[in-house]
Amino acid sequence: MSTNHSGRTQQRNGIAIGEGAIRKIFPAFVVVMWVTTFFLIKSDKWTVTNTAQIIAALILCGIVFVNFVYVFSYGYAMCLFAINLIILIRSGAPLGAIIIGGLLMIYAARLFVFVFRRYQSESFAPRKEGIKVANKQLPFPVKIALWIQTSTLMAFHAMTTFNVASKAEREGTNGVSGWLIIGALVLAQGLVIEARADTQKQTAKASSPNRWLESGLFSRSRHPNYLGEILVQLGVIIAGLGAASSGWAFLAGILAPTYIIILMISAATGGEAAKRQRYGDDPAFQAYLARSNRLLPKLR
Repeated sequence: MSTNHSGRTQQRNGIAIGEGAIRKIFPAFVVVMWVTTFFLIKSDKWTVTNTAQIIAALILCGIVFVNFVYVFSYGYAMCLFAINLIILIRSGAPLGAIIIGGLLMIYAARLFVFVFRRYQSESFAPRKEGIKVANKQLPFPVKIALWIQTSTLMAFHAMTTFNVASKAEREGTNGVSGWLIIGALVLAQGLVIEARADTQKQTAKASSPNRWLESGLFSRSRHPNYLGEILVQLGVIIAGLGAASSGWAFLAGILAPTYIIILMISAATGGEAAKRQRYGDDPAFQAYLARSNRLLPKLR
């Protein structure tokens, strides 16, 4: 979900700040993450691994200084992969952490490849030029703020993997629980839905750039890509239930995925408004609206 210079969510290919009220919510979530960090440190729950998560996120999110939009796509993908890998290496890779962390690493690798191919496509060329202009117009102090905030968000996104690994170490188990299995299944389903939706959407755009997509996954859900992302984040939250060592550790695990869920709902609302404005007078589009839902597929 890259953004233009005003912060408007336009495409679902990473983390975006969002627009309107969502832009105000993002800093609030980050502040809560900082407060959570303080109490984890105070209660001796903050570890060297957590510090490594922050350092890795700061390094990788430095791509914001190349182009601020990249931190929402390439930066997100690289952070998800690298930080989960760091946790697995430092924890000795218990099975539970491998399952949830591995799925997130697969998600990250898929996202990176998708974004790279998308940025290289001819259909994206006009928007690519717009991104360059927006990047030049964004004040440097704003980039610094984005760097700090997105680094915090992405470091916290791996807290569920950390909590699962820590529980396995505390209890001398493999870290697998019923909640983790359910969460992993939800996450995997979301990953598949999102990947298929992204592929279908880009294929359709290449052949009919001025036509809305109403086939495949889009036949009953107008935004299955956002639905897939929501399921990924919901899976992360579910997988972490019961794994945290304290209330603050639990909060640390749910903050980032909760924010992204809110962001995706907002993005679907914004995308819906844009489509209605563009195609609303077309009877065929009105018929499509009648047989589909915004997110959850409409039953026949």
